[in-house]
Amino acid sequence: MKRNLIASLVLTFITVSLYAQDPNILWQRTIGGSDDEELRVSISTLDGGFLIAGPSKSNISGDKSENNIGEDDYWIVKLSSTGNIEWDNTIGGDDIDRVETIIQDSDGGYVIGGWSGSNISGDKNENCRGFYDYWIVKLNSSGIIQWQKTIGGSNQDIMNTIIQTNDGGYFVGGTSNSNISGEKSEDSVNFSDDYWILKLDSTGNIEWQNTIGGNSEDRLKSVLQTPDGGFILGGYSRSGISGDKTEINQGNYDYWIVKLNPSGNIEWQNTIGGDDGDILNNVTQSYDGGYILVGESFSNMSGDKTENNYGDSDYWIIKLDQTGNIEWQNTIGGNEADGCLDSYSDFDGSFWIVGFSTSNISGDKTVPSNGSIDIWLLKLNDSGEILNQYSIGGSHADYAVSINRTSENKIFLGGNSRSDISGDKTENSIGENDYWVLKLDDLLGTTENFLATGITLYPNPAKNTLQLNTQDKTIDQINIYTITGSKVLQFDVDTVSPTVDVSSLASGIYYIQLYSGKNVALKKFVKE
Repeated sequence: MKRNLIASLVLTFITVSLYAQDPNILWQRTIGGSDDEELRVSISTLDGGFLIAGPSKSNISGDKSENNIGEDDYWIVKLSSTGNIEWDNTIGGDDIDRVETIIQDSDGGYVIGGWSGSNISGDKNENCRGFYDYWIVKLNSSGIIQWQKTIGGSNQDIMNTIIQTNDGGYFVGGTSNSNISGEKSEDSVNFSDDYWILKLDSTGNIEWQNTIGGNSEDRLKSVLQTPDGGFILGGYSRSGISGDKTEINQGNYDYWIVKLNPSGNIEWQNTIGGDDGDILNNVTQSYDGGYILVGESFSNMSGDKTENNYGDSDYWIIKLDQTGNIEWQNTIGGNEADGCLDSYSDFDGSFWIVGFSTSNISGDKTVPSNGSIDIWLLKLNDSGEILNQYSIGGSHADYAVSINRTSENKIFLGGNSRSDISGDKTENSIGENDYWVLKLDDLLGTTENFLATGITLYPNPAKNTLQLNTQDKTIDQINIYTITGSKVLQFDVDTVSPTVDVSSLASGIYYIQLYSGKNVALKKFVKE
């Protein structure tokens, strides 16, 4: 018995040693005012810095340079590459305004999206149509408002996501229970929450829209543009077969994935779930053109769920092929509540997932908690198996909502903290809840390790065409990704040193992935 116990302890030590290294935190910043801030989104910017945003209740205090205008305002903070604040802007009206999503525009500015209950007041130049409306604000690179759009119907419209489309316009999405009114051109299905998507031009004017839902609650959380010019919608649903919903519900909530063509019409859909609640939070495109779904699950083995939960809720990660079929799935958790909020697909097929954990060592959790809630960061291989994991936090509640790969291939986490100096936290809390951002080294190596030697690109930066010098290597396939991991171009070739047309891409940093047989090369370039 003693020998078996020693062997078990040795095995546990080896396992923890393999999967529970300390995170290599390059720097971190606690950012906030004297009241409550809730970071909702972060992005890497073209200048090597970062933009972070969320709702704020604080007046001038701490890092907050402007008083609040209403109950909650958009608070946008621009950081340098080392995490120092370059500027911040408090944007709002006299009611509740909550930012949910940001992108960097092709002109170097930013587009901020969220929802607003404010009428004309403060920065708001249009009255609310209903209880809440989509509120989109275009900023220049210095954070000054260039234009804004209030879009909604007579009831409640909550915007969650925005992307810039290949034509320089925008695709926005969220949840609506408004009938025809204001900008809403279709009734909701059975007076319930539906996916509401809109295609906008480069100045925010509506080109087309679509209300997609069933007879119960359907909430959109994430969108992607696909290489064919269409879109993937990811959210969760409790609707049965009704309206646009073609499959029965498995449980309380299910993941609901909808593929649209470039005109916004449904091509296919998939309802994925178990017998309880399954909440999808994010969709990213995988290196092979499929999709990675991340969220939290309360279901045991049932329906599409192939594993029991470890705790109250677990990370539930699903890999789909290009037509929405499940290729693999993994339930990852400890014995308490854990939820995955964001992911990033790397070009070698691996990917990072991040969210929150209240579990101590148990189940898949091999790292101890620091406080009541910690950031739980995991790297998975292309089959969904855990390669490494980290628990990051202080003595109180800390969690991450966003993960980005930086221009020099480090990891940037955006999240929230209520902890003072303790555990991994090196700064005291400023208010009730603060933004907490961290830049990490990639302890398992980054995509730079997969770069091929002897391949050059020119010109770089490129305006219309990119010439590849591949020596004597014949290239079979070329994929182009944004810095955030979304595939924007894909085509087959059969030649040495091909020329690539990049004129359709928006300005920014991209990765070009080259396949030659089973060999893969990856290079970075800039589109002017």
